[in-house]
This record gives sequence, C-alpha cells and structure tokens, in this order.
Amino acid sequence: MSRSTISFLRRGQRIDVSNADPRMTLLEWIRLSERSTGTKEGCAEGDCGACTVVLARERHGRLVYEPVNACILLLGQADGAEVITVEDLETSKGLHPIQDAMVERHGSQCGYCTPGIV
Repeated sequence: MSRSTISFLRRGQRIDVSNADPRMTLLEWIRLSERSTGTKEGCAEGDCGACTVVLARERHGRLVYEPVNACILLLGQADGAEVITVEDLETSKGLHPIQDAMVERHGSQCGYCTPGIV
C-alpha cells in the first residue's frame, strides 16, 4: 500500500503534505512552504549545522528528541514526527532559557549558523 500524504506536527498542529516531490528536503519545506527563515542552508551537505532542527518521535513508549540536518533529510523522513525549529523557541517574555544560556556563555558566532546551534 502506498501513501501520497506525509504527516507531521508543527507548532502543535498536524501538517499534511500531499503529493510532495520525493526529492524535497525538510529544509526546503520549512523555508519555501512554511516561509520560516530561521533555519538556514549553509553547506547543503549536512556538515555545518546551520540547518539543524529537532525531530521528536515516540520510541518504546518514550519521547525521543534528535537533532537532524534538514538540508539532507528528505521531507518524507519527517513523517510521523514533530518538527521543532529555532522559531519554536520564541516567547513573548524575552529570551528562551536556551538562548539565555548561550548569551551568558558567549556561545555565538556570526549569527548565520546560530539558529542551528541553538
């Protein structure tokens, strides 16, 4: 049985992508379809980390979070996961604790790849 719809969670909502190009990467979907620009493409080879996002999946009854390179991860590989990007850390009360910790420890570079580091 084949499926033509990819489903995943984004910001607490189920996203269904029908008939997606099988070559589309998660990064392309994030930047072109969702129009979120915090996740960047640096090397397009999975080496630099500018495109890092987190996928959350249930495994053996536990929720597991794993960083992935969105520039080389095909969109279909996100099926069934929750996709978390740097934009999801945004709060109306200032910096997220992760961002605060980076500021306190001077953990920033030029700013282009910082979202992937966060």
